[in-house]
Amino acid sequence: MAKRHFFAALLLTAAALLLRAGARYSDGFADAYAGIFNRLWVMTLGRVNSFFPFSVVEFLIYGLVLFLLFRLGRLLAAWMRRKEENGGEGFRKMAGLLLGRVLVLVSLIFFLFEANEDIYFYCTPFSVREGYGEGGYSTEDLAACCAWLAEEAGMYADLVERDADGIMVMSADADERIRRAMTDLGTSCGELSGWYPCAKPVFFSRLMSLTNMAGIYSAYTIEANYNREMTEYNHAFCAAHELSHLKGILQENEANFIAYLCCMRSAEADIRYSGLLSGWVYCGNELYKRDRDRWAEIYGTLDERCTADLHANNVFWAKFKGKIADAAESFNDSYLKGRGQEDGTKSYDRVVDLIVSYEKKRGEVLQ
Repeated sequence: MAKRHFFAALLLTAAALLLRAGARYSDGFADAYAGIFNRLWVMTLGRVNSFFPFSVVEFLIYGLVLFLLFRLGRLLAAWMRRKEENGGEGFRKMAGLLLGRVLVLVSLIFFLFEANEDIYFYCTPFSVREGYGEGGYSTEDLAACCAWLAEEAGMYADLVERDADGIMVMSADADERIRRAMTDLGTSCGELSGWYPCAKPVFFSRLMSLTNMAGIYSAYTIEANYNREMTEYNHAFCAAHELSHLKGILQENEANFIAYLCCMRSAEADIRYSGLLSGWVYCGNELYKRDRDRWAEIYGTLDERCTADLHANNVFWAKFKGKIADAAESFNDSYLKGRGQEDGTKSYDRVVDLIVSYEKKRGEVLQ
């Protein structure tokens, strides 16, 4: 292994460990880092990767796998002919070079993870800084919010495009319109202000479907990615959720809330419908836990086009239930808990607290 590989890996690892230690043991370090470096990373690495119309991180993964397979193949060939060489010098040199490159790559991945994802889990939560989720709410407040979401979703169900089966579809320029919606949201919230790229569909989205994933944020390329196979009413909400991560919002309930705000403040019918129906799903699930009779009553008021979209969504995800999806869910749950989100994957559902308290505070829905 060349010395340059060793020192590069050592430098990257040291920088990553310093960031990790600062975030965990120094009050205010993560907030200060986010205030200085978030925009820098987004406007450099994020900007560069935005010029590519495909998910850069997706094809980097495929390229990395092919590279490792190729190098391992060459290494195996060298090992098999080592007896023909003078002491197997060629094999040792090739093995050392591969080890050095892998060490640098692993260190770079570790550094980018700490610099662009892990550290943000230790920032002051967005909801705390902005005053959302304060005051609590009653079951009656929740039911009133659900009833309003159901009514509004029914109104917009008539304004969106639908396919031959009556299922909602979004137009081809959806990603650009969602990008503009997030930019517009940023004009009224300084923490979300600035430039946004378009969220990108994952080319081999079946891999995401199998692992029960609607979207994923790449800290290594500063990209928001979404599953292009999923039912399309999820599209805008999911893309906005992943785009919020670019601004250092890593708490999943808060990312869901920002997606809700983005959709609800949009003048585009399909984007707003995505927020309304997604908001209904989260709030409706919570009401179902609290008062099934009230939930059934409100569910019965949903427009049949809304229920068609919800049914199509349930049918889609049901196809991928199994050990792979369960394993992915377990991994994500452990990952979130390890980052301080005690509810794990259930933290996504805590967006209900933010939605209801927001609508209650706004006063137009909950009097």
